[in-house]
Amino acid sequence: MAVVYFLIVFMAVVVVHELGHFAFAKLFKVDVLEFAIGYGPKIYHKKFKNTVFRINVFPLGGYVKLAGEDPTEAQGQQSLYSKPAWQRLLIFLAGPLFSILAGYVLFAFIVSIWGVPAISIAYVEPGKPAYEAGLRDGDVILKINGKRVYDNYAVSQTIRKGKPVELTVLRNGERITIKATPKLFEESHFVLLRDVVGDVQIGAKINSMAGKPLSLGQLSSLMDNYVSVETDVGTFRGLLKQYQHDPAKYALGFYFATVSNVFRKDFDVFKKGDVLLSVEDIMVKNNVDLSRIYQLVLAQEDGVYIEVQGDRIVWARRGFPNELSVTLMRDEREIQLKIPSSVIRIVLETAGLFEPKTSNLKPTNAFETIAVAVDRCNNVLVTMYRSLFGIFRGTETGGVVGPVGLVAFIGETAKAGLEPVLTLVALITMSLGIFNLLPLPALDGGRIVFSLIELLSRKKVKPELENLIHFIGFLLLIVLMVFVTFSDIGRLMGR
Repeated sequence: MAVVYFLIVFMAVVVVHELGHFAFAKLFKVDVLEFAIGYGPKIYHKKFKNTVFRINVFPLGGYVKLAGEDPTEAQGQQSLYSKPAWQRLLIFLAGPLFSILAGYVLFAFIVSIWGVPAISIAYVEPGKPAYEAGLRDGDVILKINGKRVYDNYAVSQTIRKGKPVELTVLRNGERITIKATPKLFEESHFVLLRDVVGDVQIGAKINSMAGKPLSLGQLSSLMDNYVSVETDVGTFRGLLKQYQHDPAKYALGFYFATVSNVFRKDFDVFKKGDVLLSVEDIMVKNNVDLSRIYQLVLAQEDGVYIEVQGDRIVWARRGFPNELSVTLMRDEREIQLKIPSSVIRIVLETAGLFEPKTSNLKPTNAFETIAVAVDRCNNVLVTMYRSLFGIFRGTETGGVVGPVGLVAFIGETAKAGLEPVLTLVALITMSLGIFNLLPLPALDGGRIVFSLIELLSRKKVKPELENLIHFIGFLLLIVLMVFVTFSDIGRLMGR
């Protein structure tokens, strides 16, 4: 089914893009010979007036074929290169423009039906800048420094600049303004040890591990080795099984909400609507608690899990036994269960078992709907622009996802419902528009550049030279597509 979803989404996105070229070509009286979805031999075609509409074997793109599209051809009255440069520029621009506008239309529909994501706070650490400023568990961040925000990333990036921030939050239906100054937090270490021996006394501070101070390089090199842990109250030894490092950064000291403790579907002994209240002696209130429970399950009874900031131990305890005491709320009754730790591990590793903690906020009227949708799209475009140029500069490590990667991504998204699917479609069509505006040969942006050169210089570029440049650009795009496809396959196989 993932392939089917991908084909439907991709064909819709391509049709919108090519419709832009088609509409403006017709507007300027350029003959459109073909309107095609996919490449290769045709499997369906129908001629309407002077245009053949066709579906081809390989549905990984599409095109409109215009009369006189090759600048070296003889140009008739209704051919592309017989038209003024400004008209050709608009024909080339129309495809990306339609793609981007489709994203705005989709976001307007999404916002009007479902609203926009709420950025909820799961847990505020006592004594940290956020708590001191008045931020509390369950608050919803609407704006930061007066600017509306729609995702955790935008909030984090602003805070990490280290400058004072003003947060507009929603608490019990009331808007509250909170001013806070980020603090430089020391680097954090998350350590999971198995087969621990010795008198385990956690203490308040780690002096060293394997005889050396805590550091990313030191601990990474010791994975799957037995190490000694020297604390301020004693020493113990264990097998280093997991290690995560967070670099020093400016922060306020709170965690974003992701999932709740409410089951959204039946699983094993759990029923839809069950509220997970506690596992062993750990109360479950938010996703931070769930994350720590998962680490303790992995540590097992002979292990220990430790969270360290700088050299200070901020949270630690021994791992869980093979059978766990679990408390649930079911139909307004508390239920005590004994459950194998392996079941809890599967529960915490399975996506979609818990209800999301975040919710959407719906605008109150049509004007707010349009304003929020436009603002959200503007934010998306800026983010895409920065990410795209970050890839070219080598500062963006996420890379590019190709068709194979999109098949898997769309398949997973489809399981979550219509809203995330439409959001993904909006992001894909806007990405297509942005990418095609890049001033690269063979892309719409490259053809726009040649039209601009002609407009400014009042001279046409030699047709043979333009053709050669676009041909080279096309070959480079094919190479890029092959590279991205193999990268996607590698990521999927590495799951």
